[in-house]
Amino acid sequence: MPLSLEQLGVLAEKTLLFLLVFKRDGKVISYNRRCEILFPLQNDKQKRKNIVDFIIDEDVPIFKKTVSNLSDNNTILSESFSFSTEKNGVLALKFDLTYHNNLIYAAGIDTTEEYKEHRALITISKLTKTGAWYFNPKTKEMYWSKGCYLIKELDPNTPLTRDKGASYYPKENRARVENYLSTLIKSKKPYEYTEKIITEKGNEKWVKVVAHPVIHKGEVVFVNGTIADVTDRHHYIEKLKQNEETKNLALKGIKSGLFDHMIKDNVVFYSVDFRKMLGLPLEQDFVPEETFRGMIHPDDVDKALKRHLDNLDKKGSHYFNYYRLKHLSGEYRHYEIYGFRKKNKAGKTTRMIGNLIDVHQKKLDKKIISESKNRLQAMVNNGFVYTILLDKEGRILMTDKKSSKIIKRDFNIDPNETPCMFIDVMPLNFKNVFANSFNEVLKGNTIKAEVERVTNQGATQWLETKYAPIFDNDYKVNSILVSFHDITEQKLAELAIQDAHIKEQELSTLKSNILSNFSHEIRTPLNGIMTISQLLLRETDKKEHNKLLNYLEESKNRLLETMDNLSNFSEIEALQQNMSFEEIDMNYTVETSYRNYKHMADAKDLSYSLMLDESCPIASIDENLFRPALNNIINNAIKYTEKGEIIIKVSTKQSKNNIYISVKDTGIGIKKENIDKIFTPFMQESIGLSRKYEGTGVGLSLSKRYIEILGGKIKVKSELGKGTEFIIIIPKSL
Repeated sequence: MPLSLEQLGVLAEKTLLFLLVFKRDGKVISYNRRCEILFPLQNDKQKRKNIVDFIIDEDVPIFKKTVSNLSDNNTILSESFSFSTEKNGVLALKFDLTYHNNLIYAAGIDTTEEYKEHRALITISKLTKTGAWYFNPKTKEMYWSKGCYLIKELDPNTPLTRDKGASYYPKENRARVENYLSTLIKSKKPYEYTEKIITEKGNEKWVKVVAHPVIHKGEVVFVNGTIADVTDRHHYIEKLKQNEETKNLALKGIKSGLFDHMIKDNVVFYSVDFRKMLGLPLEQDFVPEETFRGMIHPDDVDKALKRHLDNLDKKGSHYFNYYRLKHLSGEYRHYEIYGFRKKNKAGKTTRMIGNLIDVHQKKLDKKIISESKNRLQAMVNNGFVYTILLDKEGRILMTDKKSSKIIKRDFNIDPNETPCMFIDVMPLNFKNVFANSFNEVLKGNTIKAEVERVTNQGATQWLETKYAPIFDNDYKVNSILVSFHDITEQKLAELAIQDAHIKEQELSTLKSNILSNFSHEIRTPLNGIMTISQLLLRETDKKEHNKLLNYLEESKNRLLETMDNLSNFSEIEALQQNMSFEEIDMNYTVETSYRNYKHMADAKDLSYSLMLDESCPIASIDENLFRPALNNIINNAIKYTEKGEIIIKVSTKQSKNNIYISVKDTGIGIKKENIDKIFTPFMQESIGLSRKYEGTGVGLSLSKRYIEILGGKIKVKSELGKGTEFIIIIPKSL
């Protein structure tokens, strides 16, 4: 049922609403008593006063614009205006305006308290350079407060969209910024970030944006947020980075939080990263020092405090500390603190800027690595090979105990404690093999090789080396494992087998030579004796008979000589035990042997000469050993020389301590490859039944053995077809 006029009148006078009627130009037609606060005078003249005269100046344009928008097609609008009153100061009213028959009917409600709060927020927004905003994910409606417009230097009447808001960020950052809001809508978790923007006027600013979701039935229906101009703060931090304090912190990285401790005022600023690490409230920039100290592990407090005080008093400007801190989760984590201290003129620390670095995982990793390394080292040390781990540059990363001991002994450096290049601490004969093998392994190949080395005791050692590449997850070589396996016993066994095989062949050859020599040297004189014996039985001519007897004597002597040589060779050890050393004039002894063979040289028409030493050198020797040794050499010189000369010489000019006896001929000479063989028993340069010169091959071997027993030695110089020189060197009696 509609209200009666009386009811309407009572309602109009008793309500708290402000009711009034006015024309388009603002002239008031009528109003209820509630409006007397706005229009205190009651006469008719006052009633005709224009409403604009009571609205505060900054709202007049809003009033006029609102009235002009009312029409027959747009009959209802809502707007707020503020009035200046004598008793109540400024009143803020929110009106519902209705247009009818060229008159405007207004019903207002007092919103002064909300207005005051709004004005305070605006003032705070201007002072702190902040703005409020909200976003409706369903309608895509975006709202910015005046503070937002001011920060972005934009006309407040500019329509807003999400894309418009993102357009103020640099292009390379827009996708990331837009993703913050999208992620919030999906995750229903608040976010905050600090980014750079370019304002409408082209100025660069830094803003901090915070957003919180409003959730209804598990869905984000509204997002409230703030934006703050933190350009000054950003520039302040940037300036800090240029200071020496922050330069020292620039080297400290992951999981770090910045703090700025004003020691005099006991005020500490903690960065967001710092608070995140410790699980502290993000809105709390400052944490009392006592609160922070209470987070330190009880076992670390005393030592940490002592280090802290020692740091503040020590010389220099750097600060370092470490301890475990408790998170809200109850877990204690390891942290390291690096800082730079600023001092006053008296040298007292007044300020400290630094980083709190979470090294908990690093500590755990270190422990795991240490344990793994100890296990690996134990395996390596107890293995049967020398093991060395290298990086890609050839630097030693790890060695086994045996290798480390050798390197430390030879190069006075411990590779497990002091970094060094492997090529700098290896034997010289390893270097070429190592360089080539190392380059091949860097290509991903595994290389094996055998290396011979001489130990510090002088023994020969054989090592089997293996270079194996170690790959990372991308199958790229990141290190190289070098192992050395001692194969000396195996190698010596192989060499022994080879040597035995060679000796077997030599013995076979020697056997053939001995049999050949025996066959020739024994059979020839025996054949002569047998033949001559038969001839003697038939020969009647005395002259021929005597000649045959001489031939028989020669065959007998040759057979005896062969048997004597064989006997002497087998009795050398017995001779050594029965030697008799005497001081002998070497000129006389050599001259005696020279005379014994002169007739043989004359028979072959050879030039045969002797050169003695003027000092008449004396040697302590057993003449019974020396004379046959020299005789064999002189006999061979004559035997193997068909023409030319033989010179025997005694000299001491080459040395004060030795006597040199030289026997030089112009005979057939000896091939270079056979020189080392001539002193081998039963060996001759020509062998078999077809050989040109007779002999057992024992003479020179005996000569060498006799001279060596006497403390001397024999040298040979020879050229095939031009002659040979044997030089006997005997120690002189001083």
